[in-house]
Amino acid sequence: MPNLQEIERVQTQMEQMLKEDPRDDFYREASEHHKKLMAEIRRRQEWWRDLPPRRAAYAYLGKIAGELGIPPNYREYVITMALNDMYSYGKIQHLIDDPLVSDIQIYGEHFTFYIKEGKRYISTEGYMDNEEVLTFVQKKLSGTNYRFDMTNPSTDAILPDGYRMHVVGGPAGWTLPEDEDGRRLEKDCLIVTIRKPLRNFTLQELLSLHVFDEKIYLFFQWMQRLARSFVVVGGTGSSKSTLMAALLGLIPPDRMSCVIEEMPELQPLCAWAARLYERAPNAEGRGAVRMAQQIVNTLRMMFDNVYIGEVRTSIVLWEFFQAAATVTYQTATTLHVAGFANAGAAIRRMAALLSSHESRPSTAMVGDLISMSVRHIISMRSVPERGGKRVVEIAEVLPYEPREQRIPYVTLAKWDPRTDSWVFHGITEQMAEEAALHGHTISELPILETPNVQYVYL
Repeated sequence: MPNLQEIERVQTQMEQMLKEDPRDDFYREASEHHKKLMAEIRRRQEWWRDLPPRRAAYAYLGKIAGELGIPPNYREYVITMALNDMYSYGKIQHLIDDPLVSDIQIYGEHFTFYIKEGKRYISTEGYMDNEEVLTFVQKKLSGTNYRFDMTNPSTDAILPDGYRMHVVGGPAGWTLPEDEDGRRLEKDCLIVTIRKPLRNFTLQELLSLHVFDEKIYLFFQWMQRLARSFVVVGGTGSSKSTLMAALLGLIPPDRMSCVIEEMPELQPLCAWAARLYERAPNAEGRGAVRMAQQIVNTLRMMFDNVYIGEVRTSIVLWEFFQAAATVTYQTATTLHVAGFANAGAAIRRMAALLSSHESRPSTAMVGDLISMSVRHIISMRSVPERGGKRVVEIAEVLPYEPREQRIPYVTLAKWDPRTDSWVFHGITEQMAEEAALHGHTISELPILETPNVQYVYL
């Protein structure tokens, strides 16, 4: 391995070249040498599958660079580029390092997009062709249990650094601009979506970010003190999981919670949290473990609280409601509701999912399951024009009314987009009475005297 003096000598030579030659010419030459080095690495598949420690890789790449005849003036820069490709995120490292970037999506041969503060941008520096994308994917999956190849052209992986990477190839492509005949043709490409790990925010921090106001903050404290079940709803990127993780930070430290997800993404702030998640089948199609099965497992594991990362299917929602009937204290989940999320839309979505379950539940059962399992619906929305996310509505679900076949609910708080402020109408008498049964008085929040009850008809 080169010693420190040799490395410093090569770096000095590189700096001298940058002074003597135009920077664009140097980068252009270095890029060609980098491609040559990476092509040789790809050719040596036996080493590519399992990356060695970075120091050993440095020495190995130096040996290959010498064999390929890469000039010494470029060698240090080219090796560093290759190491960054293999051990970091290469061309998109600057997006990974930006704390305001939440998601990155790469379309091979076309574009690299990223989401920053709720808005989508194009990264010209992050452009990759399909071969580069495939190399990038293989590198990031090296040393993990996940695999991707064109015989099974999709994977959903949690990387060792906590990032989630979803890859689709084969039957996937990008729509090209109109050609001279006015046609918009499709061109195949690899598509990689990377979601960065969620940063932990406490409720106090979310309050300071104006996600909600002081009254709602007090409400959340009482909701968690009374262990009332809830569902956080909203669209993609509305911070449903962020709020849910923060709410879990108010769980008493002596209670055992279980978090169930497709993949372990949520970062709950509670003291004790077991994790159950899905496992994909092996090459023979065996060994799969699904979320619904993991929810059933919790019924025998004596958890005080059970939380589902996100409900997407009828079977998961069905099992979640079964768990809600047996858990000692609290259950909660998140639910995707597009557009301007609100309690009515969330109830209709849950009713539709339940109605499509294979057991074909009756209307009365659907109404009872929702109203008995969900106490509060918290609606979230991304508002990039305001620079963040907002709790736009909090509602309480009331008991199902079988004669009218409807689920009543009442709005407790609502966000006004014109003033970027909230109106807190008050808590229900039921919540105040429940607190009294536990020896508490909720004196900080008003009680709804004449609640405006709304209905979802099933």
